[in-house]
Amino acid sequence: MNKTLKKVLVASAAASMLTTSAFSQLKLSGYGEAGLITGSMKGTLNDASSKGVGQEFVLLAENTGKTAMGDYRVFLNIDTDEARNGMNLVSPHGNAFGARGIELMPTKETMLFYTYEGVYGGEIARTAVPVVTERVGDLFGTGAEFIDVTSGSHAYGFEFRPTGHRISVAYSPTLNNGTSSTSDRLNGAASTIAIGGVANTASGYSVGYRGALGPITAAIGYTSIDQKIATNQDVNSKTAGLTYTKAPFAIGVQRTTNEGTKASIATATAGLKRTIDNVAVSFAATKEVTLGATYSEIEERHNVLTKGPDTKIIQGVVAYNLGPVVLSVAHERADNKSGGNVGPTATISGLDHSLTKVKVKANF
Repeated sequence: MNKTLKKVLVASAAASMLTTSAFSQLKLSGYGEAGLITGSMKGTLNDASSKGVGQEFVLLAENTGKTAMGDYRVFLNIDTDEARNGMNLVSPHGNAFGARGIELMPTKETMLFYTYEGVYGGEIARTAVPVVTERVGDLFGTGAEFIDVTSGSHAYGFEFRPTGHRISVAYSPTLNNGTSSTSDRLNGAASTIAIGGVANTASGYSVGYRGALGPITAAIGYTSIDQKIATNQDVNSKTAGLTYTKAPFAIGVQRTTNEGTKASIATATAGLKRTIDNVAVSFAATKEVTLGATYSEIEERHNVLTKGPDTKIIQGVVAYNLGPVVLSVAHERADNKSGGNVGPTATISGLDHSLTKVKVKANF
């Protein structure tokens, strides 16, 4: 090979690499947080321990760039606290590789996506009220949120995003396919269960809207899940909320109605229904200090004849912003906590808790 040809090949390879670099960008971000939770519990079904020290570290790697048919984004979230939210019956129960996705954007207003654990579909409306540092479900922990098909699930879908608005549609053909699913071979047929496959026992879709109308932000979500096992109740989940913001205040209301449970378990009782009402307010007292409060009620019906217990939750939060570091204190009281640690169909009243959480979160 003569010197001229070698120079041409080297220059071509270098130009190709430079072109790729010019049209794509790798970004790393994330946070680390540590918290102390202490308090008191009562009721025979509550956890024995009412104190705990915990942590969560998250690393988000994402690459954005351009293609011949528009922009793209690919991302992976590595989370030490990932426990397959909403679908905890499929092995493995925990996996540090959490949210991930591929987004293709042929125009600024349209997007096609694949995701696992991403926030798409009706999940964009899951939290429609103002939150300072802790959602109600973060401390309460059971049955207090909208059911979607993207948490702990693989899904495909599309979005339409005109300025100030977002409409998202997600479909999961195999809700039970866990983090071990692979693109190399079928992972879901009964013949593969012995080596980590999962029988397809549920599929579903979810639709969400979120948009700003002046000082008011509206959020609406709807989910429908078809349980393939005849003894399980199909899922129907609806949510709608409004938040009014006028600095330094924000106040919001939201109602969520869940019929059935996402997990495909034979003990799910036909007729299970939850109605969750949230009212929340936040106030930026200074540039550094933000206050927040939430009141929630959860009304339960387990079948035609069995109702309750109805739960009431009060939560208050104070957060101090140090720039990339946030210090916060949250206190929550829950009366007649439904379910306890024995699943979503428990009907025993008197499971109460009073918890305080001190947390430090550092972003990078």
